[in-house]
Amino acid sequence: MNREEILRDRSIKLFGIPLLGILIPNITGLISNTRYSFPGLLLHYAYFILVSGVVWQGNVWLMYRVREKFDWRTNPYYKIILSLFFTNVLYSGLVSAVLLSVWKAFSHETYPDWGPIFNTVLIIIVAAGYITNIYEIVSLNREREYNVTRVEQLHAAKAQAELEALKNQIDPHFIFNSLNTLSFLITRDPQMARLYNDTLAKVYRYILGNKEKDLVLLREEVEFISNYFYLLKIRFSEAINMEIEITDLAAEDYLIPPISLQALVENAIKHNDFTDSNPLTINVSVSSNYVMIRNAIKTKNYAPPTSKIGLNNLDNRYKLITNRNIIIENNFKFFTVKLPILKF
Repeated sequence: MNREEILRDRSIKLFGIPLLGILIPNITGLISNTRYSFPGLLLHYAYFILVSGVVWQGNVWLMYRVREKFDWRTNPYYKIILSLFFTNVLYSGLVSAVLLSVWKAFSHETYPDWGPIFNTVLIIIVAAGYITNIYEIVSLNREREYNVTRVEQLHAAKAQAELEALKNQIDPHFIFNSLNTLSFLITRDPQMARLYNDTLAKVYRYILGNKEKDLVLLREEVEFISNYFYLLKIRFSEAINMEIEITDLAAEDYLIPPISLQALVENAIKHNDFTDSNPLTINVSVSSNYVMIRNAIKTKNYAPPTSKIGLNNLDNRYKLITNRNIIIENNFKFFTVKLPILKF
C-alpha cells in the first residue's frame, strides 16, 4: 500500500480528528470549559485537535510501515506485537502523555492528581487501537480486491491466449484441405478450378475478416458455411447435400463463434462414407437457442481412429467465449451437435 492510498482518507480525517479532539477531553473531564473565555477555549480545543491529529496520523503512518515490513501470512505474531504495543500503546501513549502534560502546565486546571491526564491517555490508546484496526481492515480488503482483480485479469489473459491458439489451429488444417482440392481440380477441370478459386477467395475473406472476433452474426456464419459447402460440392458433387433450415429473422437475432459450423461440416465429411448413390445429407437448423448440425451416420468400412481434436477444440472455444459447452448426441443412427447461440 503506497502513500497515495493513505491520503485517500482525507475526508475521514477532516471529520474524525476534530471530533476526537473535542469529545475525549470532555468525556474524561480533562478540561473545565467554564474556566476559560470563548477565545481561550477555542485555543485549547485547537491544541486538543492537534494532539488528536498527531496521534491519528502517526498511528496510520506506523501501520503502513509495519505492513511494508511484515506480512500477515508469514509474520503474523510480529505484526500483532508491533501494531498493538509499539504503534498503539507506546507511540499513542507516549506522545499523548507528553503533549497533554505540556498543555496542563499552561492551563488553568488544578487537578488533585494526574487522573484526568491518565484517563485521557488511556482512552486515546483505545481509540488509536480502533482506528488502526479499521485501517488494517480497509487495507486488507483493498489487497484482497486487488488480488481478486489480478487473478481475474490473469485468467482472462490465459483464456484469450488459449482462444487465439485454438483459432490458429483452424487455419493450417483448412489451408491444407483447400490446396489439396484446388490442386486436384487444376489438373482435371481448369474451369471448375477457377470457380473453386473465386469461391475460396470469399471463404478466406470471411476467415481473415473474423479471425480476431469472438462472435459474429449467425447470418454471416450461415453465408460462410454456404460458400464453404459449395467448395465441397465441387469436389464431391452429388455425394453430399446440405439443408439449411434457418430463417433470415433467426439468423439476424443470434451470435455464434466464427468458423464453428465449418468445423462440424468438415467433421461429418471426414468420418462418414458417402457416394452419389448413397449421399450424405447435413442438416443445419435452429431450435431452443441452439444451432443443430445433424447427419445420418454412414460408418466407413475402414474408418481411421478418431482423436476428436476438432470437436474438443470447438468445445474449448465455446467454453472460453460463452462459458457453455456444445452438446453431442449419438444414437448410432444420427450424429447431432448442438452449438449454443447468444441472443443479439
